[in-house]
Amino acid sequence: MMDRRRYIRYKINLKGKAATTRGYCVPIEILDISIDGAKLKTDQDFPVEKKENIYLIIKWNYPIKAESEIKWIEKENFNTYFGVQFTRMSNEDKEVFLSNIANHAISNISDIYFR
Repeated sequence: MMDRRRYIRYKINLKGKAATTRGYCVPIEILDISIDGAKLKTDQDFPVEKKENIYLIIKWNYPIKAESEIKWIEKENFNTYFGVQFTRMSNEDKEVFLSNIANHAISNISDIYFR
């Protein structure tokens, strides 16, 4: 299957929270991230469905708030993995988020480029 993503995803280990419009809230781990989405994991029951909108708080130098749409869900043992696409972020949060992505990308460039 061909990868349809528009942006590079970066492996990362961040913490955060996810909440539904119905009031469910769980702690999450952010396993990878890109400009337009992320792969998340929780070990708690999180009753969500594909295409559902959720609210995220990503703890990354500054708590970044993002509204997101669930693109896929996979349950494995006691964990739930899900992919989200960011749908809305305030201008302030987007500025901090994009700066964090850029800094993370630069810090992960192979040393070969600097020889």
